[in-house]
Amino acid sequence: MTLGLPDHLVTRALSHALARAAHWFALTCLAASLAAIILLSLSTTAATTAAATLATTPTETLATIVALLLMAAVLIALSLRRTVALTIAYLVTGTVATYLYTITVLGIPALFPSSNVFLVTLPKLALVMIGGAGVSARAGVLWSTTAFVLAEAVTVYAATQTEVPYGADVFTISTYLFLVSVLLLTVFVRREWSVQIALHRAMQTDQTRLLRHELDLRTLALGQDTTLQQLVALARAHPGPLSANLAGSIRDTLQTLRGTDWLTDADALSVEPHGGTDAWLTSAVYAAIERSRDRGLVVEVTGDRAALGRLSPASDRELSLAVQQCLVNVILHSGIVAAEVVIESEPSSISLMVMDAGRGFTESETGADRLGLRQAVRRRIERLGGSVSILTRPGAGTSVMLSVPVAIEEPGGHAEPTKQPEQTETPDPERVAQ
Repeated sequence: MTLGLPDHLVTRALSHALARAAHWFALTCLAASLAAIILLSLSTTAATTAAATLATTPTETLATIVALLLMAAVLIALSLRRTVALTIAYLVTGTVATYLYTITVLGIPALFPSSNVFLVTLPKLALVMIGGAGVSARAGVLWSTTAFVLAEAVTVYAATQTEVPYGADVFTISTYLFLVSVLLLTVFVRREWSVQIALHRAMQTDQTRLLRHELDLRTLALGQDTTLQQLVALARAHPGPLSANLAGSIRDTLQTLRGTDWLTDADALSVEPHGGTDAWLTSAVYAAIERSRDRGLVVEVTGDRAALGRLSPASDRELSLAVQQCLVNVILHSGIVAAEVVIESEPSSISLMVMDAGRGFTESETGADRLGLRQAVRRRIERLGGSVSILTRPGAGTSVMLSVPVAIEEPGGHAEPTKQPEQTETPDPERVAQ
């Protein structure tokens, strides 16, 4: 049961497991005791014609039932809060209830030939279980031994009063020895430390491997988003001084490479998008499109822009980088300076289609140096659980469909954003003119 648990949780786990088992066993014994005393009282009263022949009175039977119920209540309180006061209270109430139950049952004439009958031992079994009721192992042995001695003492006294022969019952002795053995084992039996250490090392190794894999993926995506893009842009630039757009883009790339924000989890770097129209203006997708426009690309955006507010911060960031790579591909490879982005919303997903009417290409014949679609787009979207579809052929332009999952809105929750296909996405008049 403790295999694979950290050392500081082993004692607590064993204590809770043993306490739960002891509680249920004791409560079962007390429930059986209540049922037995009620049935025996009813059957004896019905079978006896003269009340004077009864050794016990209804008042004594009622007192026994109340004592058993009080014992059960203290046990429940002890299971909720382990204190010395409640433990002592359980010992006291349990001793009284055991005595009343034993003298009541043994007081029925000619029913039990000896005190070692299983039916007589039920409250004693519940009393012995105090050793497993959520206390420490060493203290549990002490409490259980005390309970065993008290239970046997009141049984001897009750047998003497009712003139029923006393007999040491095997049920109570076996329960006591079993409980003490389990408690001692939790103290003195050492676990297989080599197995425990090996499990922890294996877990740490696996976590380290996953972290390294995630870091490799982020590093590869960052290289595609920054260094490779700028190298390709420089290779395609005309001889002479760099254009203002290209120089600014290189400065942004250098700033990104000098920083360490890309190592941090995306959720810590992003702000939860707002609902409504502001979700478009505050989204990372909008910022990516603006960066492409700053490089001279004319981008028209249509569709359900407000739906971007349903994206998580991580999905918004990764989707924006994928869209940015698609727009960079338009700048570098399409032969035109215009593209269109269409946003569509479904109950369980959001899709963005990046389209251009450029020269197109054959995807199966893409060169090994074309890493953008493979690394910066496909793998990025697939890590979010989404999908990428590419429709293109030479001379017919290119359409890239990016689809990412989102949480399905609960009935009665926020209403679906209203589609505004013709709404201006930016308050800048120059953008509107484009």
